[in-house]
Amino acid sequence: MEITTELYLGDCEQILKAMPSDSIDLIFTSPPYADQRKQTYGGIHPDKYVSWFLPISEQLLRVLKPSGTFVLNIKEKVTNAERSTYVMELILEMRRQQGWLWTEEFIWHKKNCYPGKWPNRFRDSWERLIQFNKNKQFFMNQEAVMVPMGDW
Repeated sequence: MEITTELYLGDCEQILKAMPSDSIDLIFTSPPYADQRKQTYGGIHPDKYVSWFLPISEQLLRVLKPSGTFVLNIKEKVTNAERSTYVMELILEMRRQQGWLWTEEFIWHKKNCYPGKWPNRFRDSWERLIQFNKNKQFFMNQEAVMVPMGDW
């Protein structure tokens, strides 16, 4: 199997519209989190995040091959000691409105995170990697990432 890689730099809303349907095997993205990095991305309020992201995920669904995978790296915003629900709401709406299958979830363990400064929670040393697919018959090579459990 020949593996080719193409990287695209630019605004995803413009680039995705120019790409052919059913042409991408893997999409891995970490979009701006709600109300984070306002000077870089402009910031998206948690209440508006789902409506902001759905047009993007609609294009992602269009360009992804039927056997392809979409992985979303995202983290909830914490305000006044409570996590926002925008990530859960986004998952539900992508399933409901666009037909995405939420097939798996992984954890990115961030070993270099700073200690927490909050009296009511630990510092998050992880982020979510949420896997979506178009259908249940997607390509997955589990053996490529397996590690031995022990020397038994």
